[in-house]
Amino acid sequence: MRAASPTALAFLLLACASTPRDPAPAPAPPPSAPAAAELPPAPPCARRGAGPAPAPLDPTHAGSGVALADLAGRTLAFVADEDDGAIHTVDLDARAAIARTPLAGRPAQVIVLGDGRVVASLRDRGLLEVLEPGDAAAPLARRCLVPVASEPVGLAMTPDRATLLVASRWGHALTSLATADLQRLGELPLARDPSAVVASADGARAFVSHAVGGRISVVTLGPGGAPAGARELSTDGAEWRAQTVLSKKASLPGPLPSAPAPSSGFDPLDDVLSLPRRPSARVERRGSQGFALARAANGAVFAPIALVDPGPETGGGGYGSARVQTVIEHIAVVDANGERADVPPVSRHLGTQGCHLPRAAALEPGEEVLLVACLGLDEVIAYDARAQIPGQPPRVGSVRDRELFRARVGAGPTAIAVDSARRRAVVFSRFDGELTLLPAARDPGPTEIRAPSKQLAGELPVVVLPRASRLDEQRAEGQRLFHAAGGRRIAFDGRACASCHPDGRDDALTWSTPEGPRQTPVLMGRLVGTAPYGWEGDKKDLEGHFARTMSRLGGTGLRADERDAIFAYLRGMERPGEAAASPAPAEERAVPVGPLPPAVQAGAATAAAGEAAARADLAARGDVLFHSAGAGCSSCHLGDELTTDGARHDVRSATRFEAVRAFDTPSLRFVGRSAPYYHDGRYATLLALVEGVDGTMGHTAHLSAEERRALVAYLESL
Repeated sequence: MRAASPTALAFLLLACASTPRDPAPAPAPPPSAPAAAELPPAPPCARRGAGPAPAPLDPTHAGSGVALADLAGRTLAFVADEDDGAIHTVDLDARAAIARTPLAGRPAQVIVLGDGRVVASLRDRGLLEVLEPGDAAAPLARRCLVPVASEPVGLAMTPDRATLLVASRWGHALTSLATADLQRLGELPLARDPSAVVASADGARAFVSHAVGGRISVVTLGPGGAPAGARELSTDGAEWRAQTVLSKKASLPGPLPSAPAPSSGFDPLDDVLSLPRRPSARVERRGSQGFALARAANGAVFAPIALVDPGPETGGGGYGSARVQTVIEHIAVVDANGERADVPPVSRHLGTQGCHLPRAAALEPGEEVLLVACLGLDEVIAYDARAQIPGQPPRVGSVRDRELFRARVGAGPTAIAVDSARRRAVVFSRFDGELTLLPAARDPGPTEIRAPSKQLAGELPVVVLPRASRLDEQRAEGQRLFHAAGGRRIAFDGRACASCHPDGRDDALTWSTPEGPRQTPVLMGRLVGTAPYGWEGDKKDLEGHFARTMSRLGGTGLRADERDAIFAYLRGMERPGEAAASPAPAEERAVPVGPLPPAVQAGAATAAAGEAAARADLAARGDVLFHSAGAGCSSCHLGDELTTDGARHDVRSATRFEAVRAFDTPSLRFVGRSAPYYHDGRYATLLALVEGVDGTMGHTAHLSAEERRALVAYLESL
């Protein structure tokens, strides 16, 4: 894994200069006026206002797209609006948006520090932006920008509010910073796609969910808050699948009997009657969609996930024609010590109406109600967090046993926060740009039964945010369609495009198809100039490939204009930026950067330049090797973008389960962040691939260990 950019460290030292973090000296007499005038200026990131500061309301100190705070008796919501590139300040009591603060990038999450400052993670810039509220009705004052690993997403504080934790998805790292001055305390590489983060109740650990890969990292925090090491817990689970007898409805004499609901929650085919029998088969499922975490008062951590059945190795399963529920909703629970993740077997689930794309979670501590924002369904589901987690042998169960109620919200719910004092939740719906207020209680008030569960009745209060910018109409429609879950237009079982391609990337899974096992490819940055499409390379254009995908998934289909909207949305996606590679322009910086002592500047610059030069030199040597005749890599991966030669090759990789022997040359864009590798995902790392394909896909056996490392460094830089 690649370390954080050393130039980013230098930029951090320049942007967030502070006094040394040594123990405070013994109290001294107050200085005279001349001496006081000679004191160094306050750090740029420090709080400056002397008036009342907002008090954060989240007792678990976890970040979200919405952060709640109390300011002089007013309950404020700070909303990170990624599509608008701004933070909106909303007075929840008045139900009005009162200020908008443009930022230096697109914010993913926001958190209120103990002294009232607000920190936003700018996922497209590799930066944190630190702001300070003053007058509630005025935009936030921008204080400084802090570089971190690429694509910062998740934010959290330790219980003592002394340490800020940042999970960076593209940079696959957890960074810790001192909240007082935003100095970096340490950084730890993690498995790919870390997303949400929350600190343990004792501050000794951090729990990090991963958007793909089915894991939760438990990170040990040292005495100063620096991450010291990590271990991974699996969120893979199992399902007890019932045998069913299928018979044509037309063959049944007389009116149809009232049959019990099938275990999958839906009829696999419209013209058959599914009659369940007792559970008879255990199906192993893979954890996925790990975007959300919520910590309970007892220290347990709830992780809403999707459990995926990619299908059997022999073909024709999860991605192919088998009519089984491929993705089901679930909630993993990690114990307070981070020693195990409880993912009990499930026997019942909600079919197409399950929460296939959980994107945010929050817990109301008083009544222990867990609220989960479900993208695609445009619902928030409330679960009983007191219930004994099912799964102690021989019992089986599911989230269906724990569901309390549901609430309809605006399109694209991606963030949720709880105001426990008023037993209410605040939900941000990104696609519609609005906040919805709903009850966060076990007894929420009037409900009505709408299959498959109870739904809150009546209209909920909504605050529309005054956006200054937004996606164009076609891309906005594509965004909605790409995440549309719960229907059957994309897939017969309610899957969305984002079920396999979260954020237009890949799910790190290998799916069973009629042709054999196939690894999910990245879509972001790989649609243009990479024809033909599909691992078999048998579709010359995107339209043909999309039509086959819809057919495989059993979806009823989309109109041509809807398909084109999805393509426009995907083509507009860009690789997350690096802080050092794209520093904020001078006019975007919150404050002028104060001078550092020359020795500090020189030392930081020398260390950063040395490490950057070493890494660049290694990648440059890999570049030469990649394009050498001896290695032969560039004979198929052509051009500056290393996309494809547009041809199929038999690289002797087909297994006995393969229907075809030759495969399309894939694009290498972002290959360093799309493990596993090969058409069937057989290689876990790039180094394993480089060492395993000699003579079949290029030549690497003659390379030394250092040369192979250089080749990998070059591939990781793409």
